Amino acid sequence: MEIYGAGSIDDIKLCTKLGVAGILTNPQGFEQYYGGKLTLTEITEAILEASDDGRDIPVFIQVHGKNAEEIVKRVLELRKLSDRVCGKIIADEKGFMAIKELSDKGIDCIATCLFSISQAAVAAMVGAYGICPFVSRARESGIDIFSIINDIKNCYIEMEKRPKIFAVSMKGVADVDGAYAVGTDAVALRYPLLKDMMFHILSERAEALFAKNWDNVKGEDISYMKDVMKLKGIAE
Repeated sequence: MEIYGAGSIDDIKLCTKLGVAGILTNPQGFEQYYGGKLTLTEITEAILEASDDGRDIPVFIQVHGKNAEEIVKRVLELRKLSDRVCGKIIADEKGFMAIKELSDKGIDCIATCLFSISQAAVAAMVGAYGICPFVSRARESGIDIFSIINDIKNCYIEMEKRPKIFAVSMKGVADVDGAYAVGTDAVALRYPLLKDMMFHILSERAEALFAKNWDNVKGEDISYMKDVMKLKGIAE
């Protein structure tokens, strides 16, 4: 049950601080967070710096190209910045060709935008480090993506070296729970969703209840919990 970070530089810093296993990126984020002001090389440098906590966690940079040769070239260029840079590549013919070549060079790559068992089988054959099923995007297209993830997991289970399953494109904690429940190895998300994962109303109620107990322990300052204690019924 691993967690990978994503999003803005601030998101990545917070996710890294909490100990995520790595960072995933995509071009939507490049546009949203950098607004055309930085090159892909500069974006990669910024993400490497933001996620540098001494653990050497991998940073999967999504790249593109009109053919496999161009895709491989982009990944190799970015790898000159750091061995932490890995590839994140669309799950299509040229993408799988590129993943195979990079995998043969010992470079980890994720096959992204994956929606079928067949694509997952090809990803395994070419030596992909991981696959990225898109949860909300699949659901919007009428695809039962959790059933597909479960089937992929079952197909992979006998493999000695299998791709890691990363659930991405999730709208809320229910999506995260659903992905883990069907055997997803990891989720990749921005810090706001990671923050939501930390919350449960019963945990908040327990803190409020314990606040009454702490209030009767000499020397304990519970002023920071006063607002929580005032919530109607929260400590009952």
